[in-house]
Amino acid sequence: MEILDRSSLKGRLFILVVIIILLLIAGSFVYHFVEGWSYVDSFYFSSISLATRGYGELHPTKTITKLFTVFYLFLGVAFILYTLSSFIGYFLQYHQPKIQKRMDKLFNSIKPKKEEKWITIKPPKSL
Repeated sequence: MEILDRSSLKGRLFILVVIIILLLIAGSFVYHFVEGWSYVDSFYFSSISLATRGYGELHPTKTITKLFTVFYLFLGVAFILYTLSSFIGYFLQYHQPKIQKRMDKLFNSIKPKKEEKWITIKPPKSL
């Protein structure tokens, strides 16, 4: 991920989360009105579908909602994966110095002292 300032990264993450919420709302309305499910069942199906979990107790029965589900999942799962990768990129970009410092401290606490002698076994040379 390219290096962006903190405010533009937070803005992008906010927009992505809003898009995911809108996808859940849109899916809930479509399943409610086309399939006749309750809002809770429609939201539940939208959520487990976008989370790629799918338990199987609910499934579209009409051709139009089956087609909608295919495109809904392609679009929704892509947005969720992109959002997750953006969150991870944000975390790594702004928290890497702290993580690196902790890892260095851990490494230094377990590495042997210089006065200790170690035997190094080298791999054989290629034939």
